[in-house]
Amino acid sequence: MRVLELWFERRTARGGPGTLEAIRPSAWPQEWTSELLELITVLALLAELDAGREGLREGKQITRAELTEAGVLPVPDAARRPASVLDHQEEGPEGQFALL
Repeated sequence: MRVLELWFERRTARGGPGTLEAIRPSAWPQEWTSELLELITVLALLAELDAGREGLREGKQITRAELTEAGVLPVPDAARRPASVLDHQEEGPEGQFALL
């Protein structure tokens, strides 16, 4: 998809008479410039990530044995279930605790 062309087209295309798309600014708004610069930045960063991804495919893969040796596997049961405020140790005189 040609993202920049699509972005530009959607902001500058004329809408049909009597439609909301026909309501457009008469000049190029400053916020469009900011949006355009942000979009270009995101696209450039994505391109850099995509180039680095090829290097990951060619690199050495980590085996299950190495993950087990490092203590990552097996995943503990506590990590498999959602966190709960009920698991929290009581604090204070009436058992209140702060959630940060």
